[in-house]
Amino acid sequence: MKTILCYGDSNTWGFNHETQGRFPYGARWPNVLQERLGSRFHVIEEGLNGRTAAKDDPDDECPQARNGRRYLIPCLDSHDPIDLIILMLGTNDLKEKFFTTVGEIADNVGILAERSREELAGRQGYEPEILLVAPMPVGSTIETSVFGGEFGGRKAIPPSIELADALRKTAERLSCYFLDASQIAQPNEDDAIHFTREGHRRFGTAVARKVREIFSC
Repeated sequence: MKTILCYGDSNTWGFNHETQGRFPYGARWPNVLQERLGSRFHVIEEGLNGRTAAKDDPDDECPQARNGRRYLIPCLDSHDPIDLIILMLGTNDLKEKFFTTVGEIADNVGILAERSREELAGRQGYEPEILLVAPMPVGSTIETSVFGGEFGGRKAIPPSIELADALRKTAERLSCYFLDASQIAQPNEDDAIHFTREGHRRFGTAVARKVREIFSC
């Protein structure tokens, strides 16, 4: 059995823009992935609302809790052995309070990939495969979104589009697999950030195809 770790933010957690809660288990993309792959794979959901690639959140009561770099090693230690890590982070790093450039975000995601390989190679005797996913760009309705203020309105759109190319280059540099979520789904029109229920289904299905390609199965 192959173990897959899905390490991401609220789009991996399954944020439901209609209820402000969470989509049910079977609707969330990691669980769609599990259903499509079947019993030869074990898919672990590791999504957290507000998670960044490498930034402490000064507005959180525990600022480091949503920093993806800080939590990475404890997470890997909890779940090893791991055969594939799917990293989909970067959207929250675009919030104005973090003052992060697209290049910095891509570099920070790359550090997550490198640290994952180093940590797990020592623990389990082999490196995991890494799939870097470029998140969906911020949608055109961000100005009217409940999240609009955090992202500076439409100012967040250009860098969110540029992030895909930066992450593609990072994937090439580090010999990781790559997937662009914008080629599969678009954010809902209400909050301009999150997958719709249909988006989760489409994305989970596309990731399953990619996983089969990675493992030649």
